[in-house]
Amino acid sequence: AGRALGISQVVLGKVIGKDRTSIPRGLEPTSKAGELALLLIRCYRSLYVLVGGKAADMKHWMHTENRHTGGVPAEQIQSVQGLNQVLEYLDAMRGKV
Repeated sequence: AGRALGISQVVLGKVIGKDRTSIPRGLEPTSKAGELALLLIRCYRSLYVLVGGKAADMKHWMHTENRHTGGVPAEQIQSVQGLNQVLEYLDAMRGKV
């Protein structure tokens, strides 16, 4: 999901609260990092549907200022509050599709 969203391993580590070197080893879904990773996957899935699976559009959306979320989603998701804010927006938009 991170690669498709144009998010580096370092940023992905910040999102889920793990060092980037531990990400490939997998996460326990019930751990805090696992729960945050699942939220990021939900963001990916919602955005995928909204842009018709176009990878370039997904990356563009993640790295462009968004007045509805109040920032750049790729930066916002690095905090739990920002991740939830972006996810709530995507879920709301997906509900309209």
